[in-house]
Amino acid sequence: MRLTTRDLQRFVGGQMEVQNEREGYLYRGEINTISVTDGSLCVDHSWVARGVGFPPGPKKWVTDGVLDYRASLELYSVSDIGPSGDEIGGDNRLLLDCPIIGETVVLFPPNGSKLDPNQVEGLELG
Repeated sequence: MRLTTRDLQRFVGGQMEVQNEREGYLYRGEINTISVTDGSLCVDHSWVARGVGFPPGPKKWVTDGVLDYRASLELYSVSDIGPSGDEIGGDNRLLLDCPIIGETVVLFPPNGSKLDPNQVEGLELG
């Protein structure tokens, strides 16, 4: 699947989750802008939280100051993985997987799974 900026606009206002078990990081943030520029996925977030205690799962979420994300799409495979599970539902999500570095990225639409910003320590929304 080849991504374009136009394809990704449906995720504005949704969230992006980035995780790497090998490196021990988990981030989740709200998508402000998203595009494909020079073969890279470029995302600017309105806020980002880091999952503390990952893996196996985050014990808590804390605010993180890095609001931009960039990844070369040449390294990632892209798959449509359907709506969020359980009762959440929503429109389809996209999974970007990079086995080389062990990173997975999930793009959630605005009506899909969301981390409640009120659960993020230190996050002050204006």
